[in-house]
Amino acid sequence: MKVPLQRTNEEIADIYRRQVDTVYRVCYMFLKNVPDTEDAVQSVFLKLIRSGPRFKDGEHEKAWLIVTAQNHCKNALKYWWKRKRAAFSRIFEGFYVQKPPSGEILELLLALPDKYKIVLYLFYYEGYSSKEISSLIGIKDSTVRARLRIGRNHLQINLTGGHTYEDSAVEKLD
Repeated sequence: MKVPLQRTNEEIADIYRRQVDTVYRVCYMFLKNVPDTEDAVQSVFLKLIRSGPRFKDGEHEKAWLIVTAQNHCKNALKYWWKRKRAAFSRIFEGFYVQKPPSGEILELLLALPDKYKIVLYLFYYEGYSSKEISSLIGIKDSTVRARLRIGRNHLQINLTGGHTYEDSAVEKLD
C-alpha cells in the first residue's frame, strides 16, 4: 500500500493559492453552478492532501489538478441524484464570495458538450497547446485539434445566430 508523502500546511496553502482559480474554473465548466463547483474544488484539494503526489514542477502540479478536477466532475455528473434534482444555485448565490466567470462567450462555451468545452477552455483560458491537452486528457493530438475546430464552429454559429463565416462570405458575394 502506497503511503502519501506528508506536506506541511504551508505547502498545501501555497498550492491552493496558486491553483484554486484554475481548479474552480475547470469544475464550473462541468457543473455549471456555484455550490456544486465549490464542493468539487474542496474534494479535489482533499484528494491532493490524501494522495500526496510530488510534482516535478508547477506545470505538472497544475496538470494533475486539472485532470483530477475533470475526473471528479465527470464522476459527480454520473450520479442519479445529480441528474434528477432541481437547480438551487440561484437561492445560494448571495452567500458565496467567489462568483463564477461570466460573459456571453463563457455562457456559450458552457452550453457545448463536455468534449468540446474542456479542450476549448484548456486551449484559450489556460494556454495549453494541443499536444499538452492531448497528454492531459488522454486523447490523440489530432482529436484535440478536431474538437477545437468543431467547438469553435459551434461557438461561431451560436454567436452569429446560426450563420458561419463561410455563410456570411457567400452572402457578401451575392
